[in-house]
Amino acid sequence: MPNSFLTATWVARKSLVKLHSKAQAAMACNRNYESAIGAKIDGVPIGTSYLVRMPFQFNLRTGATMSAQNLVQRSATLTLNQQNGVDVNLSSVERQFSIGDFEEQIINPASTRIASGINANVTALANQFAKNVGNLGTTAATITFLNIQQANQFLTETLAPTGEDVRTLLTSPVHETDWISSNSALFNSQIDISDQWREGMIASRVLGFAAVREPKMGGYTTGVYGTSTPVISAGTTVGSTGVGNTYTATTTMPMTGWASGGTTLNAGDVFTVTGVNDVDPETKVSLNRLKQFVVVTTISDTTGAISPVISPCPISGGAYQNVSALPAAGVAVKTAQSGAITAAAGGGIAYSQSLAMHKDAILFACVPLTDVSPVVKFYGQEQYDGFSIRVIQTYDTDNDLMPLRLDTISGETVAYQELGVRVVGT
Repeated sequence: MPNSFLTATWVARKSLVKLHSKAQAAMACNRNYESAIGAKIDGVPIGTSYLVRMPFQFNLRTGATMSAQNLVQRSATLTLNQQNGVDVNLSSVERQFSIGDFEEQIINPASTRIASGINANVTALANQFAKNVGNLGTTAATITFLNIQQANQFLTETLAPTGEDVRTLLTSPVHETDWISSNSALFNSQIDISDQWREGMIASRVLGFAAVREPKMGGYTTGVYGTSTPVISAGTTVGSTGVGNTYTATTTMPMTGWASGGTTLNAGDVFTVTGVNDVDPETKVSLNRLKQFVVVTTISDTTGAISPVISPCPISGGAYQNVSALPAAGVAVKTAQSGAITAAAGGGIAYSQSLAMHKDAILFACVPLTDVSPVVKFYGQEQYDGFSIRVIQTYDTDNDLMPLRLDTISGETVAYQELGVRVVGT
């Protein structure tokens, strides 16, 4: 069939279908803010960033005596700063593809490449999550069914809601092999018909997760540190007491005792502090396991002293209390990778990782781009289910070329760090 019926709307719709089916990491996120970002106030666009306010948390009063508390609200900024696109030069002869050829040779690979870029942007946020399970401290660690159970336990204890399509396990191909080969008897090959549209679906329901293969889930390499016994620096108490329901997302944690001149903590390194336990987010009762903290920015020492920015900030009181006690001066620090209080010499171990998450852990938005139909004849833009793609084709008279471009604009941010768990292993 000649390509005389090829329209911009047709190209945009076909591209959107492929993008929607391939962007599995983005689909695991909360995608409810596209309309808010695209909104206007008194006819003026609100811009490319949107401040997402999260529900208040409160202390529970016991007894009849009133005890009013301050309203302190967490927030996250969702910014559209990721423009992904594919550009193709077509000659006027190549433009005469049949519609079928055009879809197969142009639309499908181009849309798939855009989706992979979006997925990579989302999965790059994995190292911002502090909760970490897996077989660490060894170069022969594989992922087990127990690790998935532990991730599910962490999310449940954090009060992550349950239900269909709200918890997703974004599984790296390495972990998929480990996990399925060791637990093949647990898998039902019949995936629910309603889930068949989802690319990479491994299992529709495993321990409350929709398990999805995510090839763009990046690995993680630990920092490098010599044998040492790091402790919280003298005269230091790290974190916030939570007076007045104070909420702080990050803080610095001054430490000494690292191998002098031989320590680098990578962004994504997870560690615990002796005597600092995680707590139930409502009752504030200790969960009898050490609280995990993650390094926000890569940092190196010069004298054995080091003060990384960590997340979450320890908070010992108020509605946002997240630890049983603040890290105190002189107490020992344990890296999650060492398996002991003394940091293992060397470090620099490369792991594969998957991400178990509730959809509210990450916010994602993909909104329409500028409408250029008044100046471009071949123009189309389509939206569906939190995704939008724009198609433009022009003509180069000097070279008899018809450049075609497909574009998306998107953004993503971690909203609830506690609603994601990294599943780590080689």
